[in-house]
Amino acid sequence: MQINNTSFLLIILIFLFGFTLPDIVYGDDPPVIINRSYEVHEIDGRKYHFHAVLRGQTLYSIARAYGVSVEEIKAENPELEFGLRYDQMIRIPYVEKPVDTERDGFIEHRVRRRETLFGISRQYDVLMEDILQHNPEARKGLKVNQVLRIPVEPVEEEPEHKTYKVSEGDTFYSLSRKFNVSIEDINEINPGLEGVLKAGQVIKLPCYARPEPPEPFGEPEEIEETEITERDYAYMEFTEWHEIELWDEDYCRSPVLKEQYDVALLIPLFLEDADDYYEKGARLPEHHRSFTFIEFYEGILIALDSVEQMGANITLHVHDVCQDTTKALSVVDSPGFEEMDLIIGSFFPETLMIVAEFAAKHGIPVVSPLLQARKQLGFHSNIFQFTPSLSAQLNDLAEYVSYKYPTQNIILVHNDQPHVVRIINEFGDNLNKQIGGKLFHEDSLNLARVDGYYFDGALIGGRTTNVYVFNDTLLRYFQPPAERRVKYGRDEVLYQYFHRQNIKEVILERDSIEGLREKLSENKTNVLISLFGGEPAVSNYIRELSLLADTFDISVFAVPQWKNYKSLETDNLQTANVHIFTSESIDYSDGNVRDFVLGYRERFKSEPGSYAFKGVETGFYFMNALMVYGKDFYKCIYLLNRQGGYNSVRFAKTAGKDNGWENMRTHILKYDNYRIIDVRKPALVDK
Repeated sequence: MQINNTSFLLIILIFLFGFTLPDIVYGDDPPVIINRSYEVHEIDGRKYHFHAVLRGQTLYSIARAYGVSVEEIKAENPELEFGLRYDQMIRIPYVEKPVDTERDGFIEHRVRRRETLFGISRQYDVLMEDILQHNPEARKGLKVNQVLRIPVEPVEEEPEHKTYKVSEGDTFYSLSRKFNVSIEDINEINPGLEGVLKAGQVIKLPCYARPEPPEPFGEPEEIEETEITERDYAYMEFTEWHEIELWDEDYCRSPVLKEQYDVALLIPLFLEDADDYYEKGARLPEHHRSFTFIEFYEGILIALDSVEQMGANITLHVHDVCQDTTKALSVVDSPGFEEMDLIIGSFFPETLMIVAEFAAKHGIPVVSPLLQARKQLGFHSNIFQFTPSLSAQLNDLAEYVSYKYPTQNIILVHNDQPHVVRIINEFGDNLNKQIGGKLFHEDSLNLARVDGYYFDGALIGGRTTNVYVFNDTLLRYFQPPAERRVKYGRDEVLYQYFHRQNIKEVILERDSIEGLREKLSENKTNVLISLFGGEPAVSNYIRELSLLADTFDISVFAVPQWKNYKSLETDNLQTANVHIFTSESIDYSDGNVRDFVLGYRERFKSEPGSYAFKGVETGFYFMNALMVYGKDFYKCIYLLNRQGGYNSVRFAKTAGKDNGWENMRTHILKYDNYRIIDVRKPALVDK
């Protein structure tokens, strides 16, 4: 068909302005994501949609989305005789559609060509069975132009407040946790409470207050993830926007500083045990528990020396606190303890809870240096968990794999262990979502590109372009949370990206290596995320994979315990391309590490262990934070997180803004050329 000059100009304008939001085509097969255009344009007296073809789309799926036949599309696009091409722009004949009307609590829907009952149920957010109940003739199948009565639920206005009868033991803090509301909101709508709750008292709660769901099976010490970790918008690291949201820029420009700071170290020294030996004139045994945390204390001392050389004036107060709650109560009740600027410890959850409760009343930040359970973040909104939880480490692994291998053959390998099955399932769901986010972003770029040129708003190399973009690009969803908090409605395209099945699963004890082999691909990198332990099983697994590596491209990602297995042969680890994620990694090629080791040897006449490294890291980070930003350094976490390059400590509110901070810094180690390297550490370049 020939096009006159006016029509040609119109097509150019269509390229620049002509598209709206994408749709999804449903049927018995898995959903096909279609970037359907709803804009209608007239060319030579005929009406059309213009459709940008994405990878994986077919003429059949496109035809179903627009309610036309494949033959009708081919008739308007003769070039399709040579096949549908990725990145192609095609014309879709416009079909007039009847308008649905609402009567007596029902919407009358006229069935269109290619529509399915499942698709209609999703469109109106009702169950298929509800539709069939009011349209029994539809059980025999749908017909074009058939009118269905879709039930519409009346919208009930939610009351402004709800009431709650106070039970014995209820506190403002426990109610805020139970109903997911802030203490300030409870006090605001109950002005007469004056900070006191009594059993039997009836109080108001905000209408949006909802009880927390029951604790899931397994790992009861883990608290529920909040929407921060659910990625409520696409392709933006969840910690980054939250850091910015909690960043007090004015304070960080002019922080409140003191000439001298007091830091309390609550460390288990078990001095009462040592006293028994001293009274008898005997030496402590080499492996006595009083020595367990001495290296951590020594690391703190070296950190203190370092910050004092930088100009800090810090007084360190050391207290012997272990699991004994009476000791903890005695320390926090001691004169002047409320004047501390920072508390490091306790090292045990029983006493840490007491310390955190005291610190919350006096506005003192608390550091938990060794405990990994995320439950402790609920003790105090200003508690800092220095050792990442397993959930944090797995989240970091999911981010790395989804970034590095989004289109490869990803297989989750485990043994369905009952005590960790919940964590494994959560990791699988998280990885699926993150891969979906990367594919979503990639498809957005494809939509925003014609003949190799990018259009306005496309994110390229961290920058956005400044020419026009199709209105229906998926990047439309990619907006900062302050502008739009995406809630994944069941009909949203983004929901579909985040809930597609992007990974395979193998239960090794059930499926064996042969079952795993059947799921390997010869055309892609096979990423085997291996979440199981046991040295004999792992040794056999790696040996088998090293044999398969001759046929398949394999990369293995494994749990931290594998680092401790002595029977794993280095050749097999390298052949299987094994990576291990871990919260701890000591790089002796790093200049700061070498300086610490030399200083430790000189001062303490011994070799530093893992607790010594943890002590110097913990002490230096927080005492430096005090020196630079004062007691309220948490207001400047956004800046502190960006110190130290790739190896920086990075804190985030992983359990919600009303809970504490968790260190998200992890490492992914790889066996390479008979060395262990951190894959994200910048390579050294010889000059």
